[in-house]
Amino acid sequence: MKKILLLFTILFVSVITTACINNLAIQELNNKAESYMDKGDTETAICRLKSSLDLDNEIYQTHYNLAVAYNSVGNYEGAVEELNKVIELKPDFVDTYYTLAVAKEALAYKIIEKQADENGVLPELSLDDIAKFNDKASDTVETYNLYLVKKPDAPETDQINAKILELNAKIKEYTDIYDSKNLENEKKLQDEVTPIDEEKDEVTE
Repeated sequence: MKKILLLFTILFVSVITTACINNLAIQELNNKAESYMDKGDTETAICRLKSSLDLDNEIYQTHYNLAVAYNSVGNYEGAVEELNKVIELKPDFVDTYYTLAVAKEALAYKIIEKQADENGVLPELSLDDIAKFNDKASDTVETYNLYLVKKPDAPETDQINAKILELNAKIKEYTDIYDSKNLENEKKLQDEVTPIDEEKDEVTE
């Protein structure tokens, strides 16, 4: 079953403009992008938002809106990149941290949600996969917590705390698996080395 990551709907942010012609064009492009998103035409919305950034790459709302669009089509790497840009431009825009946590969480689960083969058998996770998941999941927890610190009265606090508990449980589960696999690998290595050492002893005698 696909994990539901969105705790609540992330809406587009309106671009505040002045009388500048460039800003009016940016406003129009963002409005059109929102309209396309509402119609389900996310790819066209993304094109409009990129055109808006070509006019002015320093408007944080456009970067945020592009991140929302990327999240909706599963381009979580692109969303993270845009949201980090938002934080550079407008670190006090609190919703960024929630949206960033959503994208990071999706990237974490993407590592461990392997596709089954034709026989329905799931491939075994490697130690590298487990380590990457734990790193990204821990980063996600930190980002959710940062959002709650910056917005202590967030209406979805209980839902986010439940999500944090779930992630921490997963991190513990995969840490235990990692330690077990590591121990198993070390034992195998010892078993492979031991016979060789015994042969050397026999030759010496």
